Amino acid sequence: MGVRGLQTYLERHCPEACVKVNLFELSRQYYRQHRARPVMVVDGLGCLRKFYNQELPWVYGGQWREYYEELGRFLQSFRTAGIDLVFIFDGVVEKSKRAEWVKRRQQSARDVLVAFTHIKKHGTQPSDDLFQMPVSLGTLTRFALKSLGAVVINSTKEADIEIAEYCRKYPCFGILGQDSDFVIFNTVPFYSSKNLDIATLNTIQYSRDRLCYRLQISLEDLPLFSCLMGNDIIKSTELESFKRRQVGVPANARFPRVEDVVMAVSRYMQTIPHGTTIRDVARDVFPNEPDKWLRMEEGARMYLLPGDQLPWYMQNCPPHALPPSGVKRNCRQMSGDEEITLEVNVEEIRSRVDTKVLQFARERHLNSDNIAQIYNILISAETDSSVAMEDETNKDVPSSSVLFRPIRQRMYAVLYGVGCYCDMPNEINRSKAVMTQRMPQRPVLLAPRFSTPLLPSHGNRGFHTDVSSTAVGDQLPQGSTHADSCRPVVGKNAVKEWCPYRGNPLTRPDVINAVPLNLIGGTPSLSMLWFSSGEPQTKHLRLHTFFACMDCAGLLESVLRVEPDPHYIIPSLVLHYMVKHMSALQEWEVDAFLAQAVVPFAQDAGGLRGLKVPRVVPHPVHLAAVFLKGVSYALLADCACGWPITVQDGMPWHYFDGKLFHHKYLMAEGGADVRALCDHDDRALQLFWTLKELVVLGTRLDQKRREMCFPHHQGMGGH
Repeated sequence: MGVRGLQTYLERHCPEACVKVNLFELSRQYYRQHRARPVMVVDGLGCLRKFYNQELPWVYGGQWREYYEELGRFLQSFRTAGIDLVFIFDGVVEKSKRAEWVKRRQQSARDVLVAFTHIKKHGTQPSDDLFQMPVSLGTLTRFALKSLGAVVINSTKEADIEIAEYCRKYPCFGILGQDSDFVIFNTVPFYSSKNLDIATLNTIQYSRDRLCYRLQISLEDLPLFSCLMGNDIIKSTELESFKRRQVGVPANARFPRVEDVVMAVSRYMQTIPHGTTIRDVARDVFPNEPDKWLRMEEGARMYLLPGDQLPWYMQNCPPHALPPSGVKRNCRQMSGDEEITLEVNVEEIRSRVDTKVLQFARERHLNSDNIAQIYNILISAETDSSVAMEDETNKDVPSSSVLFRPIRQRMYAVLYGVGCYCDMPNEINRSKAVMTQRMPQRPVLLAPRFSTPLLPSHGNRGFHTDVSSTAVGDQLPQGSTHADSCRPVVGKNAVKEWCPYRGNPLTRPDVINAVPLNLIGGTPSLSMLWFSSGEPQTKHLRLHTFFACMDCAGLLESVLRVEPDPHYIIPSLVLHYMVKHMSALQEWEVDAFLAQAVVPFAQDAGGLRGLKVPRVVPHPVHLAAVFLKGVSYALLADCACGWPITVQDGMPWHYFDGKLFHHKYLMAEGGADVRALCDHDDRALQLFWTLKELVVLGTRLDQKRREMCFPHHQGMGGH
């Protein structure tokens, strides 16, 4: 998350450290020197705003087809220059960063509220200082890049550390990103993604040497400088009193400018005599706060890479005692004025995943073959989600995190084997049972083959807030009791969720119970879903389990009968779920979702770019965010079930464009009929009615349609 104020200082007050370069020319020099193609490591999440550039509207929910093509242009520009790219994305949120994560989500929620106020008042997209990333942009970008042939890695720790270590382990040309932590690491050159011109590959290199020359410190002093400015371990707010003392500004005066703080900190560092340890420095900075002394050492140590020598200020530091293994601590952090509870009393178990099995799961995580949350849930029983463009003042639409929670609960049951019978006879009986339904015919619906068996697994720590009981309509497997199902054991039958929703201050995680699937024989085992061979019954079991997670089990037979194009299955299931569980969702709103998915115009990126929407309306902005949240949870469940719908078939650039949906919504609201919504295209109209039959099947809209077709039944007592 960077060093507080460092980038501002570099770009505004230290121009000599911001060197204008051309990556194409540098790559040619690199090739002449090393006789190897240059490799650039890209900080994936740090470049998302560069990928989703300012030419793409963000308020509508995402211009996914245009975005996909933008990523293709980005890759092609580097390929033309002969530069290979390796994208590394954050795969975890470390516990030490959770308070900062919460603080950012709280700020995002405030920004969303301001954004909706602007939309209601002006009917336009708010300014870019209120920019909100489309739902699941980070996750979906990984799969988009992979489909375009890029190398994509999910980290198993903080991404900036993993990126720096990757560049130490492998010969790399440089790092592309915007995290000022890369100025502190003693690693390859660091190039700015924000200042990158994709067409020319001109950008800025942040020079460590020139920064150190300006500050009159050495390269090995940079980690200590980071701790005195404020980083992910020692927060800038904790250093305010120290910074005021160095600049000479009293507590009741305005906080000093960043350039004054930087120079004052550098002067302070020049006065530290050699032989002083970082713990001595910490005692001077925090004279009455011993809890921060070891944290400062931790904050400097995180920048040391394999092979680095200890800097002078850490050479005489004896090892400090760590808490004994297994001892529970009640850890609390501060986010603004709010206390964040990371551990509270709740029953927990440690991971029981076989080493070989966990290694395989880790490999799929590293290779971005799975959604990152799957691995995190397996190893730590913890997950989170970002703030979406949802209008908290609109009480008619439930918060998406709450609306789709039952999907997550059933998915947790799949991952943890809650209600699972793992003995082979029951698995065989289950396979025979599901064979009574029609088998899928399209090979594109089938999961990729895996070669190593994976067993259900358990996380290792737990927290507690609210406990969700068994969902209505779900039955407990034989031999289980309701009390056993509801008693949360994090890592066994419950997961810690950091999910924003209306009224949740995110001061502690929710503990959410897994809910067994209402299937013959109980919840299928992971070993059966993920790693069985490709017999038809196994393929069908994956589909059946996924549909059950989506509360759409009754749709499976119709889907197999109709056989729609695979990339329409996930949006149809999400809309079906929304119709069932959102009483305020109107039929004409469903029509708008379907129409924008089926018209040929939806695949014309150039036409979509030129599409004009007369005004921005808050309700379709909200609905689009809810729909895409549903898509993200559907993809998560799909992944847990072994990808019965292939990952590429589930991607939204096949079926959703935010601006086009907004346009169709305004048309439908104005009374346009279905033919007009489908652009008077007969093939689109036929596909629309095919998908709508699936979306409304067995719902209140289906009942409404039947009553309109057979009005005389209304007076016959329903018989």
